[in-house]
Amino acid sequence: MAKSISAVKESRLSPWVMLVEKVVSDSDGEEVASYHSLRLADYVSILALTEKGEVVLVKQFRPATEGETLELPGGIRDGDEDPGEAAVRELYEETGYQVSGDLVKLGCLDPDTGRLENKLHVYYAPTVKFDFDWTVEAGVEAILMPVEEFKSKILDGSFNHALHVAVVGLAQMKQVF
Repeated sequence: MAKSISAVKESRLSPWVMLVEKVVSDSDGEEVASYHSLRLADYVSILALTEKGEVVLVKQFRPATEGETLELPGGIRDGDEDPGEAAVRELYEETGYQVSGDLVKLGCLDPDTGRLENKLHVYYAPTVKFDFDWTVEAGVEAILMPVEEFKSKILDGSFNHALHVAVVGLAQMKQVF
């Protein structure tokens, strides 16, 4: 039996988050249930390597997990900003590294099809260089890690950001990393 959305109610929770209630109806127009999702700005993430072949990572405190996390550089897209430009911007803001070669679009993913309405745009930068005039972003620590150590951290669970592990998986499947 086909289902469709018969009503939508939106409630702004913050400048960055909209709670969306959707009433789902069956093909006869009968209401089946109400579901809730969050409308957020699109995310961007970038898997970047230095000229020495080190993975550029960030460590920061995340209130949602109540601790520090190790992640790929990334953030949110500003309005209709080009996703690739947003990824390059976030890389620079968080780490001081600039893309000095190709920027490879790995794909566009749905972060959580059951709860989130945004997209995750993911990129790979095989060569980045540090800008010594960069100003450190408060609360974010840039970390360089050899590729093999990075892969070990994924396997032992100490790098466990699911969306970022997906970025690495896409890069591996596309044979660029």
